[in-house]
Amino acid sequence: MSPQLKAESFNEFSLAMEAYESLLHAETQAIAAKHLDTIEEILEKKDDSLNFLVSAKEKLKDDYQLNPEINSQVERVLQLQQRNTKAFNKFFSERSRKEKGLKEKLSSSELRLRRTYQYPSL
Repeated sequence: MSPQLKAESFNEFSLAMEAYESLLHAETQAIAAKHLDTIEEILEKKDDSLNFLVSAKEKLKDDYQLNPEINSQVERVLQLQQRNTKAFNKFFSERSRKEKGLKEKLSSSELRLRRTYQYPSL
């Protein structure tokens, strides 16, 4: 691979990493704000961005591992992805517990009251 082509490939990969990292930051904000629609939109964009990133990486072969700047970008992206995964799992867990809690509350006296008002003749 010529030095110019190699430099262009590194640049393309670096830009792809920056785009993916930017989406991860947007995802972090959407998770914190609990905007499920926004999270879903970002996930679709991340899929496209990841395809571009993998394509750019394939052009580099293993040379990218020797570049400290790219290694640093890769490490940041992996950390962000891990953090977002944990944050989303926590959010989803809390949401599930709240929903379960609401069902449990409705299964007690509130559920009896609800039945009473829904079916007054029973």
